[in-house]
Amino acid sequence: TSCESSNTNPNCALDWTYQSGLCKGEVQSFPDASFHYLLVIFALLLVGLLTVPIYWGSNASKELFDNFYYIWAKLKNGDEECKDVEWKRRMHFVLDQLKSGKTLSTRYAIYHGLALVLDLVALVVVGLFTLNFTDLGLDPLGVASTSGGKCAADGFTCAIPNRDLFKWFGVLTCFVLLVKAIINLKCLLFSLGLPGLFGRNFLIYADNLKDNSDKSIYNIQTNPIMVLLQTLLVVLKLIFIAPIQWLLAFCRFYARKHDSPKEIIKRLSATNIRAEQKETKKVEKEAKALETAVNGDDAAVKNGDAAAKNGDAKKEKPKEKEEKKPKEAEEKKEEKKEEPKSTPLVARPAQNWSDLFFIIDILSYNIDQCDLILFMTKINPVPGLENKKVNVDISYLDTSNNTMVVSHTDAGVIESLLDTELATEGGLQIVGWLEGPTGIMWSQRTKDSPKNLAFAVSLGSTYELVSAVYGRGRMLARLQNFTFQCPQDTKKQIKKYGNNVPLSAFISQSLFQKFSSEGVTA
Repeated sequence: TSCESSNTNPNCALDWTYQSGLCKGEVQSFPDASFHYLLVIFALLLVGLLTVPIYWGSNASKELFDNFYYIWAKLKNGDEECKDVEWKRRMHFVLDQLKSGKTLSTRYAIYHGLALVLDLVALVVVGLFTLNFTDLGLDPLGVASTSGGKCAADGFTCAIPNRDLFKWFGVLTCFVLLVKAIINLKCLLFSLGLPGLFGRNFLIYADNLKDNSDKSIYNIQTNPIMVLLQTLLVVLKLIFIAPIQWLLAFCRFYARKHDSPKEIIKRLSATNIRAEQKETKKVEKEAKALETAVNGDDAAVKNGDAAAKNGDAKKEKPKEKEEKKPKEAEEKKEEKKEEPKSTPLVARPAQNWSDLFFIIDILSYNIDQCDLILFMTKINPVPGLENKKVNVDISYLDTSNNTMVVSHTDAGVIESLLDTELATEGGLQIVGWLEGPTGIMWSQRTKDSPKNLAFAVSLGSTYELVSAVYGRGRMLARLQNFTFQCPQDTKKQIKKYGNNVPLSAFISQSLFQKFSSEGVTA
């Protein structure tokens, strides 16, 4: 007979499988029995979150990224289509949608917020279960077995062979969940739009962009406290106010309130209304003046004072003039009061959470930040690096060793932003050479400025400067070629300017010689 059917057999005391089955229910704790089920449940929840199209896989997110990539590829490759006026208009419509929309930031924050909550819950629960498998005797939840590993009236002492395996598996799971929670927290902080923090560096650059009238192109909130307060208000509105608004909208839709036709109100032009008001007031004043004049004449005739009235007419003329002056002053005051007030405009909302800067900051992890900064010059009225030219007033010829030092003009805010981005790598660099009678002459760096180019030239020769702007070892912009001719005799220039003769001095001289020679041949 087996021990399951009759447990009175003495041999059952030696059957360890039977005895372990009896003690399993007494010795085994709740974590021992359900730890693997717990891990499977959390794994399904975390994997299931990936399948929900909140951010990843959403058609709205995909459409916004596709629109940006289309514009980015066209402008970067310099397609001929970009010169079309209608294409530029469509581009600005798409960019305006990206600037004003907050779809990506909202969806990104919701997705990583849910993931962070799940990670923290799983980390806490798995950590508490793992403590039960250690020898520290810690049991915050009170789920450990109270038998102390003994059963059958302390007749047997039981040990779980997989307890150490559960412990190290729990430690590894806690480590993975901790790393995952840190990543989700960083992604959630990224969506907050704090300029210069958590990967949102481009917001700092966008805040410095100004148009030709020295006005900021974008409205970026740089105060982190204000950014956090605005984010908190949006979250509270999403939790408490948005559900009520959705419920009211549903009730309005269900009650068919939208079917009632609305009365179309035709509003006259403000200028026409003002003109009509002035005209009516003018007619009223003339009517009152006529009434007062008629009433005065009738009274004079009735009292027999017609002669006296004719005699005193000259005396009343200056009085009438004096009366007209205060009337004119009153009319001017009324006109000033009636001047239309300027239409109040809605303040520009902060663009920290716009889809445009969200995409650009994400691309900055894979694309050079310099390319992204230069991209802003193609979609905004900001001068680019290609506008840099040779500064003939600062460039000079060192007559002591016949060295030409070439300096370029400043490109404005874009150059300063690129210098900031490349501050740890030497900033922007100008690379170029001179093409002259002896061939190509490579430049040397000057100690004064890394952007200046120095060449050993021969007097009386004509040279053409070929240059470009480099950053991180890559060409960022090609500059226009510049041709100049060195003078054969520099004695006059030395007397006037000293040893460092500015480039503008002998450029004007060479132009004068060119025009004079053309006049002689003519």
